[in-house]
Amino acid sequence: MNLSKLYPELPEENFEKNEEDVESLGDLQKRGKYFYYDTPHDEDTGVWIPVSVPPMLEDDHREWARGFHSNGGYFPDDDLGWNQYLGEERGLTMWDVLAEMLSVARGKVTSLASGDIHSCTFKWVSSHLLEEAWKEMAQTLTEANFSNVKELIEAEPPNWLADSAAFYCMLCGVRFHPIMCSRHHCRFCGGIFCGECSKGRSLLPSKFLVSDPQRVCDVCCVKLESVQPYLMDHVSNAAQLPTHDLTDLSTLRSWINFPWAQSLEYEIYKATNAIKAYNQIGFLKPEKSIPDIILSQAKGLAIITVAKVGVVVTYNIGTGLVVARRDDGSWSPPSAISTFGMGWGAQAGGELTDFIIVLRTNDAVKTFSGNAHLSLGAGLSAAAGILGRSAEADIRAGDGGYAACYTYSCSKGAFVGCSLEGSIVTTRTQENSRFYGSQSLTATDILLGSLPRPPAAAILYRALSDLYVKVDG
Repeated sequence: MNLSKLYPELPEENFEKNEEDVESLGDLQKRGKYFYYDTPHDEDTGVWIPVSVPPMLEDDHREWARGFHSNGGYFPDDDLGWNQYLGEERGLTMWDVLAEMLSVARGKVTSLASGDIHSCTFKWVSSHLLEEAWKEMAQTLTEANFSNVKELIEAEPPNWLADSAAFYCMLCGVRFHPIMCSRHHCRFCGGIFCGECSKGRSLLPSKFLVSDPQRVCDVCCVKLESVQPYLMDHVSNAAQLPTHDLTDLSTLRSWINFPWAQSLEYEIYKATNAIKAYNQIGFLKPEKSIPDIILSQAKGLAIITVAKVGVVVTYNIGTGLVVARRDDGSWSPPSAISTFGMGWGAQAGGELTDFIIVLRTNDAVKTFSGNAHLSLGAGLSAAAGILGRSAEADIRAGDGGYAACYTYSCSKGAFVGCSLEGSIVTTRTQENSRFYGSQSLTATDILLGSLPRPPAAAILYRALSDLYVKVDG
């Protein structure tokens, strides 16, 4: 099979013609090796073919052309159903579904791979052929010119193919199943793929009007990889200016912080609200503020809102964020965290508490940059009405290391007691990926790396500046 017909090499003139575009977009090419390629032209392919369709023989190409119109629409000759694939004129029964589930579980319908299914649109592609196709495709993508970067950034949303357009994955050829192998549309090319061939999540160009990473097929994921740094700086949630930037009493959401937030944007708002409330308490009662010497030596802060309830045995749950202080005095981007745990002691009631945990050392920051860590400590808590006070000292240990931390807090509710507390703090990796637009970004990269401060956290940095105004002089 000659794959060069599907992915022709670009002439050298294209490189000279787009030299100016390369220079203007050179800042998009950051670390790593990226691959991308041009969409096949109509005169080369005859009819429109999605970019993710595997190579086909001439017979298969005619079969494809018969089923698709030039604009991508599908016009079936008759009703398509399970009967065409089962080879019998009968309805689908529960036994058929169970049989399909068993066959798929044995290896993506490998028992049918050697058979001849008369009316299927795609032929089975052997693993060896697919591997060779990937190698040649990667080589072709490497030789493409940089003008594709601009084309990707200015791309517009496609028209999705109808579900009836493909009964097989357009990349690996596995047959779709209502339970074991469902259909997934690629948000960038509009093709239909199985879950194994569309695991990637990528940010899409601005014309798609989405800020969260979207499901794309494996081929589009490779194409979009070259522009992900640019999209992280311009399209992601982290790159947007905060909409909710008021924390005074004119805004209902500022009256109380909910213990569980669904997004890092709200975690930023909660942390800002907690810092400003603590600043106000410190201004009215300086003896209850965090000592300046502790703030000046802090390597980071973790700000968490926790709900606790129980009698003798208490349960607590909450979410928050952590930021690290760099050597030059600036703050790192925030990383989302969550906590849940139990306590035991002479205690009763329920309270909602905003904790400010002072990370005294770099080891403490590394502890919070791990996937999870355990916190053990003893505390004294008292809350009555809208304002309370709790003081705690704890030690934390996890896959990021271990360290001791100081905890300061403001509580609301009706609660009194002293207890031994234990909780597990985890990094919300999925929420970090949604906010920053990268699945490969870790909490260590966020807190200890060189990632720039996101515009979406501007209100948080202003609150931290107010907290440190006396310390920094």
